[in-house]
Amino acid sequence: MFPFAALMPLLLQTFVSLLTDWLFWVIVLLVAFQYRRMAAVSWQLFDLPGEPVWPSVLMAAGFGIAGGLFASLLMVFVGISVLELGISYLWITALVLMLFQQRFLCFAYAGGVISLSRLLFGFPEVSVAQLMGLVAILHMVESLLILASGHLEPLPVYVRTAQGRVVGGYNLQKFWPLPLIALLAVLMPGEEVIKGAVRMPDWWPLIKTELLRGQGEPLYVMMPVVAALGYGDIAITAAPAEKTRTAAAELAAYSFILLLMSVAASHFPALSVIPALFGPLGHEFLIRAGQRRELRGQPVFVQPERGVMALHVLRGSPLQKAGVRRGDIILAVGGIHVDSASEVREVLLATEGAVEVEYLAGKNRIWHRSLAPRVGGEPLGFIPAPGVYETAFLEMSGSTSLLWRWWNGARKRFR
Repeated sequence: MFPFAALMPLLLQTFVSLLTDWLFWVIVLLVAFQYRRMAAVSWQLFDLPGEPVWPSVLMAAGFGIAGGLFASLLMVFVGISVLELGISYLWITALVLMLFQQRFLCFAYAGGVISLSRLLFGFPEVSVAQLMGLVAILHMVESLLILASGHLEPLPVYVRTAQGRVVGGYNLQKFWPLPLIALLAVLMPGEEVIKGAVRMPDWWPLIKTELLRGQGEPLYVMMPVVAALGYGDIAITAAPAEKTRTAAAELAAYSFILLLMSVAASHFPALSVIPALFGPLGHEFLIRAGQRRELRGQPVFVQPERGVMALHVLRGSPLQKAGVRRGDIILAVGGIHVDSASEVREVLLATEGAVEVEYLAGKNRIWHRSLAPRVGGEPLGFIPAPGVYETAFLEMSGSTSLLWRWWNGARKRFR
């Protein structure tokens, strides 16, 4: 049986000390910068002052800490050793791949490239099973974070699809700072018993070390590491919660299969090519399948035949106080039927103070009537789903190549 009770105090002690590490809070600041940048793009699109991003940052930090603790337990349970991973090669490869496509800044692609290089050319000296096992664990934790928080605080956007139609959607990009406890495997000469050592079961580690050489018994030491995870998606054909449930389930299945392949490869090295190929190719398949669903599916957030759909309701706005949520359909304002955002504005221009709002709520479209408290001529505070003649939108072009952008910029300057 695995000695969780004996290991947890050691792991928690190291984990708590990691939360006081300045590097972890630098990662939190970088996450805050990313959220602020994404929010600025979204609110500029709608010419709105925007909403504070600190709730999203605090939420990301909280979920990241919980995810980091779970990832640390998995890494200890599986037996991932940092000396077997070639972390510096992993980061350098990921950064190089990002120059070709920004979404390639992912350990699934970098791990696959390094693993194939190891198998074909013998360089760099890494354990393919350990490296792809790490990729599997990080994506398994990412799937849980996506399920728990990927749908929270989505940013509204107008998007032009491949068919040229402008539809409403939500930017689901998320970033999580991830404090981790990894293992460092070293050889202890002799067979003396080390005081304070925890006796592990005979089957452990699940993924065997392959780079330790020399005489002695392997000793595993806990080592704090700071990392970050990111998730990027857009919800057009489904609500954010439904979209993230599907993405989380697919990513969890991918991660579990990759972990099984990595465990098998550590016991049968001839199988190492299987996780090395499945890691990047399986990840790419998930992304392309998701994009196809969004491009070919039926958009949900479009102007209805009757009423005005609220794509987003501003925090603390009169409409939110009236109980209207994103996806609800506003039927009437102040007793006057409305079929467009311009008609809503016309009614409000002729009215001051609180107004009565009739709307259809939720998937079942349950009819409600409530009062929206306003101060003077205050707007209701919502972003409508786009109409037929909407001109402000984002292109669904996928991730971009930094090299291609630099090349185009240099070519323009020379011209």
